[in-house]
Amino acid sequence: MADKFTKTEDPAGLESDDWKDVPVAKEHQPAKVISTHNYRKMEEDLANIEKEITRFGEQKTALVAEMAKVKTAAEA
Repeated sequence: MADKFTKTEDPAGLESDDWKDVPVAKEHQPAKVISTHNYRKMEEDLANIEKEITRFGEQKTALVAEMAKVKTAAEA
C-alpha cells in the first residue's frame, strides 16, 4: 500500500500561498509511522539541498584543478 497524506487541520483564512503552511500527516507503509510535513518546510529543505549541490560543485571544481596541478608536478 502506498504512503497516505492527510491534512491535519484547516487554517482560518487562506491567503495566496498560506496553503504551503498547512500541516499534512504522512502515514508510512508498512510500519504505519506517521510524521508531519508542510510544503513550506519542504521548499526550504529543497533550497538547502540546492545550495549544498552548488557548494559541492564548487569544491569539486577546485579539487579537480588542484589534482591537475599535482599531476603536472608529479610528471615533471
